[in-house]
This record gives sequence, C-alpha cells and structure tokens, in this order.
Amino acid sequence: MKNILKSLFISFIIILFLTFIVTLLNYTNLFSYKIVNISKIIIPIISVFITSFTLGKKSISKGYLEGIKFSVIFNLILVIYNYLISKNSFELIDLMYFTFIIVFSILGSVIGINRKKDAE
Repeated sequence: MKNILKSLFISFIIILFLTFIVTLLNYTNLFSYKIVNISKIIIPIISVFITSFTLGKKSISKGYLEGIKFSVIFNLILVIYNYLISKNSFELIDLMYFTFIIVFSILGSVIGINRKKDAE
C-alpha cells in the first residue's frame, strides 16, 4: 500500500509538471486550443502508465493486480474531485475515460513486471 500511495503522489506530480509545460506552450501561442484539450486527456493517461510501469517493476508477482489497485484508487480520487467537489454531471465519456485509465494502468504494470524479469 505504501508503494501505491507513493506512486499516486508521483503520478500527480507528473500531471502537474506536464500541465505546466502545456500551459506555458499555450501561453506563448505554440500550442492551439485543440492541442490543449487533447493534452487534458493524454497527460493523466501517460502519468498513470509511467507510474504503473514503475510500480510493476517494484512488485514481486501479478503486476496486473498492482495496476488494478493503483487505477481504482486513482479513479476514486478523480470521481471524488469531479462529482463531489466540482459537482459535474456523469457522462458516458467519463466512463470510457476511467476505463482507459484502468487499461493503461494494467498495461503499464504488466510491462513493468515483464521488464523486471527480462533484466534478471
């Protein structure tokens, strides 16, 4: 559980850093509004993949379980923020987004545990 919480913290730091970079590039007119909208979707998915990959490298076995645990906690935080704090309404696109996060988290942790086995 300690590794998952640490990975969540790292994931949110990656999201903040990449969002800051995209905001700077948008501010200097290097990125258009469409690219910024696409990056809102892609940045969390990249962050989840990277942190699940490192989580998978640290796990002993069954990397997909680590990916599922990580993505469920990550999605729970997103749901709490979106629907309880921001009071947004639930849409079908949100369900697809949460599913993508779960899939990329599982994929990242499975690849991470396989890379660890290849290195040994």
